[in-house]
Amino acid sequence: MKTLETLYIVMPCYNEEAGISTTIATVSAKLTALIEQQKIAPDSAMLFADDGSRDSTWSIIAEHHAHNPMVKASRLAGNRGKEKALFAGLMEARGLADIVICMDADLQHDINAIEEFLELRQEGFELIYGVKKSRGKESFLRKAPSVLFYWLAAKCGSPVCQGHADYSLMTRQVLEALSEYGESNMMFRTMLKQLGFKQCPLYFNVLERTLGESKMSLRSLLRLSIDAITSYSVTPLRFISGMGMLIFLISLGMIAWVIYDYFKLGTPNGWATLTCSLWFLGGLGMVSLGIVGEYIGKMYMETKKRPRYFIKTRLHSHVSQRFSKGIVK
Repeated sequence: MKTLETLYIVMPCYNEEAGISTTIATVSAKLTALIEQQKIAPDSAMLFADDGSRDSTWSIIAEHHAHNPMVKASRLAGNRGKEKALFAGLMEARGLADIVICMDADLQHDINAIEEFLELRQEGFELIYGVKKSRGKESFLRKAPSVLFYWLAAKCGSPVCQGHADYSLMTRQVLEALSEYGESNMMFRTMLKQLGFKQCPLYFNVLERTLGESKMSLRSLLRLSIDAITSYSVTPLRFISGMGMLIFLISLGMIAWVIYDYFKLGTPNGWATLTCSLWFLGGLGMVSLGIVGEYIGKMYMETKKRPRYFIKTRLHSHVSQRFSKGIVK
């Protein structure tokens, strides 16, 4: 008889009062069905990582926890962002579960794909990362920046693939390895790709949002995209060096042309060329300083070694106090 693994479904959440009850009911039904089919252990559960919600999300979760043993939760002391909330939830679950599946709390990640995750797990995979078959019904203003980001990230060598989502399955061993990452500038998807282990993608459908509204603004997505590139690749710095060399070679050609033009025509000309060159070089210099500044800023933040988060309240079994401060080694 095979040994059943305890599954925890980890869901970061922030101001999800409009749909959190529906999410709990849906996930509870799925877990119950999987337990009855003997695909997971009876003590499997869901664990919410509340990112300091300002609405009644936490009180709703606490109410369900009082009546449903499958509902577990941890609440961060403040709003730290989805990436840190997700990481906090995974670290809370790693001492409680054999395998963990993380997904969004708005049910846009197709919950029926959980069975496919478990089937791949039975084949011996330790890390299974979800990849979107399509982006669902999104506006052009949301799709275009995403496509541009993945293209740019690939060119810069960042370890993230097109359509990669946070919907993933990990074993406890993978979570232990993930806990060794100490940086505060985090992007979960790129961290996963660097871990190694026996891994594979799983393609799933993105469902139309029916509960609440997206908490990720274009500004947040842009900031996350910059982190994904600058935290895991130095290609932008090498690009600056390459541009500097190219401009140096062009300047040699321009010097030769000016000398030739002076002796041939007798008078210097090209005020338009000079003006455009100054604007171009000035703009390029500012962009280059911005890129370098982004890296220096990240180094500055990392040297502080501040805790990623603080856990204010737990609604599950006791976890070592060292996790409370986001220090997981």
